[in-house]
Amino acid sequence: MELDATTFVLEIINFLVLLWLLNRFLYRPVRAAIDTRTKAQASRQQALDERQAGIDAEAASLAESKAELEARHRAADAELADEIAALRQKRLAELARELDAEREKAKARLAQQQQFLAAQQEGELRERAGRFVADYLARLASPAVEAAVVELFLGDLDRQSGPARAALRDGWSVRGEAPPSVVVSTAFPQPAAMCSRVEAQIEALMGASARTRWQIDPQLLAGICVHLPGHLLEASLRGGVDAFSARAA
Repeated sequence: MELDATTFVLEIINFLVLLWLLNRFLYRPVRAAIDTRTKAQASRQQALDERQAGIDAEAASLAESKAELEARHRAADAELADEIAALRQKRLAELARELDAEREKAKARLAQQQQFLAAQQEGELRERAGRFVADYLARLASPAVEAAVVELFLGDLDRQSGPARAALRDGWSVRGEAPPSVVVSTAFPQPAAMCSRVEAQIEALMGASARTRWQIDPQLLAGICVHLPGHLLEASLRGGVDAFSARAA
């Protein structure tokens, strides 16, 4: 087959018509469909990107909130720990004060008990000493000891000062007794000579005659006790026991 110019031109025209037909009825619809699909994909991709951006922003916000919440938790934990430590220190201080107070109370009670026991022991010792002195002086009591005590008594009366003598005289003169009544007690009976000496000494001391009555008082142990109007003069072993007990108390 020979290819002439007319045929070649017709082939070219057929080819161009085919291209126009393809472009008109196939390429444009396919291209429009592809463009539409591409736009739809781009729109979906943009929506997905926007959604992803929202998710990322929300995730960042959540992370920030989480970090802030964790910071608050740490701050709250630290504050709670500080409060617990402060309360612990306060309670420990209160317990220390309470222990100190209880310790002081215990010391006071112990000191009081020790003082009570010491006083009790001292009282017992005083009582025992008083009983010992009383028993010892009772064993020493005798007419001879009483005679010596009466001699000391008479010597003391003889040495009385002027004011003392005046006080003794005022005692019976105020009562208006004439003559004054005097009671003399001894633990043992006295010889008549000693009775005369005592009565004379008493009358000289009072400056007047007296009505003297003698009596026996074993409780004196040994010694003499003179009851004057308004006064009491005593020199006896019982007085020594009483003086010792009073001094010990």
